[in-house]
Amino acid sequence: MIFTLKINIMVESSEVKLMPNSIIEKIRTRWIAIDSMAGVGLDPDMERIPREIWDQVGGKHNYGDGYSLFNQRIIEATSPYVVDYKINSSFYQGPEGRKALQFTFDYLKNNYPDIVRVCDGKFADIGNTAEVIAREVFENLDADAVLLNPYMGFDAIEPFTKYKDKLVILCVNTSNPSANSIQSLELANGVPLWKHILDISMNEWNKNGNIIPVLSATHPANLQGIRDIIGQAPILLAGVGSQGGDLPQSIPFCLDDSDYGIMISSSRGILYPPRVEGEDYIEASKREIQKLRNSINEAKRNYIN
Repeated sequence: MIFTLKINIMVESSEVKLMPNSIIEKIRTRWIAIDSMAGVGLDPDMERIPREIWDQVGGKHNYGDGYSLFNQRIIEATSPYVVDYKINSSFYQGPEGRKALQFTFDYLKNNYPDIVRVCDGKFADIGNTAEVIAREVFENLDADAVLLNPYMGFDAIEPFTKYKDKLVILCVNTSNPSANSIQSLELANGVPLWKHILDISMNEWNKNGNIIPVLSATHPANLQGIRDIIGQAPILLAGVGSQGGDLPQSIPFCLDDSDYGIMISSSRGILYPPRVEGEDYIEASKREIQKLRNSINEAKRNYIN
């Protein structure tokens, strides 16, 4: 069933002219340096973290230390293959969680400064609250980038965009199962809502050249012609892995002029992979991030060759 919103809005797609942005350049430099567009989501789950971690920190009541140690080990194992670490702040609750969140950002900044630090909060709130969140994310945590929900409009986004040397990643077309019931609603001119949000965010809100989108590999047809709307902006491509996104069909639409252009993060598949006999969790995580990196590069090669 297709629902139609009776809103008479014209969407005019145009080539996005990105201003120089240090984090976008950081992403592009990293793509080329390691020939990878893979990333890792650091979403610690107390019940799935290996027992040996809890033994080393004295038990699960010290979960801040456990999350910190687990993240450190995963980072050390996967960093040679990773463009970004996406840290979902919702997994870091309470004083212990907050301690682990700060540790993880500090550890990445001090030890792996070439890797992009993304705070995944999908925050959306009115302007004065957004200002408080922006200070926390960009000043206290010193994240390079933040994930936001754009569906409250520009006043919920603007405080973040004012940090010109940071990056704002907008969840425009997402991979969760019920996203289509909202994001694919058609406007009066036949344009789906998500594509209107993409157009205005990249061409009206993006005055500082520091907005890029989240798009979904679970809807490859939606990606056709996407570069005509967003130009050379990086894409955080969601839905690859456990959510069933189609990488080979998505890649041709998403590559930029340098044959990169995408960041694809996996969390559970990297953090808690099945192990073969005699394999520890570090070896398993390294195997899985290499597998993700290789599958992305194979899909790219099959297209460009």
